[in-house]
Parts: sequence; C-alpha cells; structure tokens
Amino acid sequence: MPTNKHFKDIKTCFCFLDETGLLYSARDKFFALGIIKCREPQKLYNQIRKIRQRYNYDHEIKWAGLDRRIRFDIARELLNVFLLEDAKFNCIILNKDELDFQKHFQNNLYKVYQSFSVALLKLVIGKKPEEVIILLTDDYFTPDGTELEDRIKKFIDDHYQKFIIAGVCQINSKSSDLLQLTDLILGAILYDLKKQSGLIKDQNTYKRKFLNFLYQKLNIKKSFFINRLGFKTRNYILSGDKIRATIFDSKRSKAGRFVNKIKTSHGP
Repeated sequence: MPTNKHFKDIKTCFCFLDETGLLYSARDKFFALGIIKCREPQKLYNQIRKIRQRYNYDHEIKWAGLDRRIRFDIARELLNVFLLEDAKFNCIILNKDELDFQKHFQNNLYKVYQSFSVALLKLVIGKKPEEVIILLTDDYFTPDGTELEDRIKKFIDDHYQKFIIAGVCQINSKSSDLLQLTDLILGAILYDLKKQSGLIKDQNTYKRKFLNFLYQKLNIKKSFFINRLGFKTRNYILSGDKIRATIFDSKRSKAGRFVNKIKTSHGP
C-alpha cells in the first residue's frame, strides 16, 4: 500500500460555525454567522468539562439564555478559557436593510445563509491556506434535495483549487460546547451592535454585565464598532486575530463582485 512520507506535515483544524438572528424575521435587523477555529478542540473541551462539573451544570449555554447568575458565571469562565487557549473567533454580520435579497438572491434566504457561510470561511482561511479543515455547523434548516455540506465543501475547494475542506457536518448545538461558545461570543458582539444602533431598549442585566466583562478583557472602551478615535467602524480586529468582527458592506465594489460570483456559483 503506497504511503505519503509527508503526511506528518499536514496541518488540520476544526471550525465550529453558528448563526444568530432570523433571516426570515422582519424584526431582526441583523443576521450574523460566527466561527471558532482551533487545532486542538479537545483542550477546550477538557477545560469546559471541568467548568461544567464544578458548577454541576449540564444545560446548554447560549447567549439568548444568559438570564441567571449561574449562567453568567459559567459564560465568563468559558470566555477566559477561550482567550487563554489556541483558538480564534471570526464573524460576519449582515445588515438586512443594506442588502437587496430580492435582487441578489431572489428572496431565497437559504441561499443567503449558504453564501455568507462561504464568505466567512474565506475570511477564516485567508489567501494562503495552510490547513485542512473539518467544519461542524449548527443544525440549520435546508430545503429538501439541498446538500449544504457538499456545496460548501465543493465551493471552497474549487475556489482555492486545493483540498481545504475535509468534511462538513451539521450537528445539534446542544451536543457541542464549542458551538455554544461560538454562539455566546457571536451573541455578545451582535448585542453590542444592536445597542449602538438603538435597538436595545431594556438591557438584560446579565447580558450587560457579560458585555462589560468582554470590553474589560479586550480593552474596549465603548464598542467593538467604535475605534479608539471615537469613529464608527465596520471592522474589529483584536491583536493576533484572536477575535475579528466584520459588518458586510454591500456598497463596496468587491462586495458586489462577491455577491454576483457567489450566487452564480452555487446555482439554483
């Protein structure tokens, strides 16, 4: 049987993809997708397992459910673990008021989810990919006859003309602490944006505390989307790319070309 003497040089990593906001709801101005990327997820899992055991807590940890002291304390410890371990977070946010879904996607909002999942993966992978990725995504409704996993894998591998995505699998976030951690960070960033946009009227006590804790840990003064000079920005990057957040700008020419390319490449 032939062997590859360079197999030890192959780098692999896991990506955990989650979404927040409802594409189909007119009440949600924003929709966002986030990814945690890590080479050794078992290290994160081991730390999270110890936290759960210490608090004797087996329930799901989600941003939407951050309404009790115990959940806040656990969420705070999860963030500390993420910041200390070798893992990175990246997200892309859509302002639904800025993107013409009818024009670009014929109001097929599943195509929007699929297309921007690919866009986020490209941001995570970069221009010169060095790793083979195993992608785990939150279980997202897909129409009958649609293979989300195959399409994402095919588009990324075809784009780079290289074996990048080893496999894609949708799983229930209740079974994955790292999908829950992705949801937690993504939810906090989107909550920040909603607050800056005047969409949060009555702040949840524990969500406000967690966001302030996040500001403190990341040395943020006012918002992810207000720079140190006090100006609004559509991008946030923590030193070393530990955390990145991008509000998709449909007015930029590159963004327009991306939308046109992605919608034709994915087909009906």
